[in-house]
Amino acid sequence: MKFLLVVKLSLSKPFAHWAERFDQHSQARAAAGIEDVFRHPVIGEQAAVYAVRTTTPRAVHDMIYDPAVRGHIEESGFVIGSEQILVCDGEV
Repeated sequence: MKFLLVVKLSLSKPFAHWAERFDQHSQARAAAGIEDVFRHPVIGEQAAVYAVRTTTPRAVHDMIYDPAVRGHIEESGFVIGSEQILVCDGEV
């Protein structure tokens, strides 16, 4: 079963900076079975929202907190611990 995960996160840097780093990390997500769907800034907030599809929802959380990529994620402006992850049925 595929799941759609929608993630909202706070940013400590401009959206454009985070988006560039997010895009640079796309191959690592793909290798983990995570397919990018979209990424957008949140109007009126220093925040972003993105969606991905995967058969393993826990992989998204684990990637955010993986010590091997944590420095890259923090440098992007992603405020670790601010994320809200919604897990949706991706088969609909």
